[in-house]
Amino acid sequence: MSLWISKFRSDVLRRLKIGRVTHLIDWLVDHWRLAAIAALFFVGVVLRRTGLASAAQGRWLLSFVFHVGLPILIFGALAGATLAREHALLPAVAVATALVGWAAATFFARRFELPRKSEGAMTMCVMSMNISMIYPFASLSLGTVAFSQLVMFDMGHAVLAWTLTTVLACKYGGHSDDIPVLLRRALAAPPLWILFLALGLNLGGAPISRDLLHQVLVVGQLLVLLVPLSMGLLVSAAGMRRREVITSVVLRSGLGGVVAFGLAVLVGLEGTAVGVAALGASAPVGFTAVVLSAREGLDLELTASAAAISVFLGSLWIPLAVTLV
Repeated sequence: MSLWISKFRSDVLRRLKIGRVTHLIDWLVDHWRLAAIAALFFVGVVLRRTGLASAAQGRWLLSFVFHVGLPILIFGALAGATLAREHALLPAVAVATALVGWAAATFFARRFELPRKSEGAMTMCVMSMNISMIYPFASLSLGTVAFSQLVMFDMGHAVLAWTLTTVLACKYGGHSDDIPVLLRRALAAPPLWILFLALGLNLGGAPISRDLLHQVLVVGQLLVLLVPLSMGLLVSAAGMRRREVITSVVLRSGLGGVVAFGLAVLVGLEGTAVGVAALGASAPVGFTAVVLSAREGLDLELTASAAAISVFLGSLWIPLAVTLV
C-alpha cells in the first residue's frame, strides 16, 4: 500500500510540474511580443553605451515615428472603428487630467522654491504624456475598440499639448513672441490632421475596405516599434537624484492615473474605457516636455532626467498594465 501511495504521489507531482511548464510556455507564447518590445528599450540603452548609436539617432527615430508611423497607425485604428459615447468623453478626461497635473506641479514647484524656468519644466513633465510609448504594447494587446479609445484619449492630450502646453512653455521661458509661430507649427502636425481625416471618413461612412485598414494598421504597428528603441537611445543619468525630478515622475504617472480613473468613473464611463483612461494618464513623461524645454530655455536637465526615469519605469510596468485593461 505504501509503495502504491508513493507511486501515486510521484505521478501527481510529475503531472503538476508538467502542468506548470505548460502554463509557462503558454504564457511566453501569449506575451513574447510584449516582452520583445520592452527589450527594445534596453537594446537602445546598450547601443548608446557602446557607442554604436547616439541620442541623435534616437531623436531621428522619434521624428520619423511622429511624422510617418503614428499617422499610419492612427488612420488604420480609427478610420473603420465603431465610435461610441466613450470616444467623446475620453478626450475631455485627458484634458482635465493634464490641467489637474498643471496645478499640482505649480504647487510643488513653489513649495520647493524653484526658479520660474524649473517650475515651467515641472509643468511640462506633468502635462506631457508619452502615450506613444504605450502604443506598441497596446496595438498588440488591446482589442480594436479599446485601442481606438486610447487613440481618442491621446487626441485630447495632443490638442492640449499643441495649444495650451505650448503657450505655457513660451510664457515660462519668457518667449511670448514665439507663440503664433509655435502654434502654427503644432497645428500642422501630421498625426493631428490624420486623426481628423480618419474621424471624418469614419463619421461620413466612407466605403473603405476592412482588409486595407487592417494592412495599414499592421504597418503602423511595426513602425511604432521604433519608439521604445529610440527612447533607450535618449536615456541620460544626469540630474536623476533631484527631488523635483522624482516628484515630476510621481505626479505624471501616479497622480495622473488616479485622477483620470476618478474622472472616468465620475462622467459615467464603463468597461475598458475606464482602464484606458487610467492607462493613458499614467504614461511616462512625454518627449514633448524635453522638446519644449529645450526650445524655450527651461530647465532641460529636469525634463530630460524625469523623462529618462519615467520611460525606464514605463518599460517595466506598461507591458503588464495593458494586459489588465
